[in-house]
Amino acid sequence: MVILFGGSFNPPHVGHRIVAELAYDEMKPEEFFIIPSPNPPHKITTFLVDFDKRYSWCKRVFWEEYFTVSDIEAKLPEPSYTVNTLSYFSNYYSDIWLLIGEDSLYDFKKWYKWQEILSLACLLVYPRYFDEKGFKSSDIKFVRLDCPIIDISSSYIRERIERHKTVKGFIDDSILKEVVAEYSSR
Repeated sequence: MVILFGGSFNPPHVGHRIVAELAYDEMKPEEFFIIPSPNPPHKITTFLVDFDKRYSWCKRVFWEEYFTVSDIEAKLPEPSYTVNTLSYFSNYYSDIWLLIGEDSLYDFKKWYKWQEILSLACLLVYPRYFDEKGFKSSDIKFVRLDCPIIDISSSYIRERIERHKTVKGFIDDSILKEVVAEYSSR
């Protein structure tokens, strides 16, 4: 079994890390891929940091040997749709799990070729809401990750930096200064 955990990681934060650690601990995959997206088609952001920088940050945040930070989406044709990434990995693995947040589950049927995604991977979903609206309203088959709600988001971190507020504790110390400098310069 392999787990794929993709996203913009704009920037990667401790919430990403905690969810990945809990998924690894619960599922015990043979491989666990962290996959930053060069240009996520479903995300609208006013400031997306250069892919190479976000990739480098992910490599420093997810440094354990059981995580592999992959740049595959930068090598695949754009836009970087999840179905294309899964198609690539299905050439090498048969038991693929896609780790997504409950917010993504809630909007999953809006994803490009969502039915094909479900034919290529099982969904592993971590909670994002106290009211569990995505879990209760979904008719899509998934496994719920047993983890606490971690109410940290990249957009919240960017907003705090914009307002000149601290993000210490939200961002891994190894990238903290770079992240603050990057998002402060906009």
